[in-house]
Amino acid sequence: MSAAQRAGLMRLLEECDSDGTTLFNRLKKPAQGPTWSHFKNLIRRLEWVDGLGGTGVWMDGVAAGKITDFAGEADAADASELRDFVPVKRIALVAALTHKARMRVRDDLATMFCKRVATKIKKAKAELEEIRLAEREIVEALIGNYRTVLKHIDEGGPAQEALEKAAAMTAEARKALEGLDEEASVDEVATRLEGRVSPAVIALVKAQMVQAAAPNSADASNS
Repeated sequence: MSAAQRAGLMRLLEECDSDGTTLFNRLKKPAQGPTWSHFKNLIRRLEWVDGLGGTGVWMDGVAAGKITDFAGEADAADASELRDFVPVKRIALVAALTHKARMRVRDDLATMFCKRVATKIKKAKAELEEIRLAEREIVEALIGNYRTVLKHIDEGGPAQEALEKAAAMTAEARKALEGLDEEASVDEVATRLEGRVSPAVIALVKAQMVQAAAPNSADASNS
């Protein structure tokens, strides 16, 4: 540890933070709730604690249990108590706490990031479900309106009257032609329908029947 780094650790016990407490207390602050502002503050704290020095190099060769004990002793004390220690022990305790603080801030940052992502995913799923429900309501409303339009389209108008008249005429014609042989003549069909068939239609049917029989007559004459 360089002289400048040791002096920097000692200043933590003297200089005050924005809240009036010493910078030493900043090392001991726990992570706050996983909000975006707290996440940014935690990033700044990581940059600050990394700027205090390479604690991994300082603790090289020191047993992990010893580091934990020193850090715990420093965490339990306040700045005024640590200033009463001899310089070597004071630096050792603050350095151990700084090392643990760097590790804790990284863990807190990763945990907060995961919580932020989980919160965003949960919120996105809820919003997606709301969109689906809203779209389903819109579709159901459109279908209902479409059915209403189809039901009442041209109700009582000329088109509706024509359809009803055509349906009635078809039903009446089917009833009149019940039991009629498929080979029945056009005249018989016209009789069944009481002459309500256009003469032009009857003449056209007769002509088609004569035309259909013509090849058979020709074959009979040739033979």
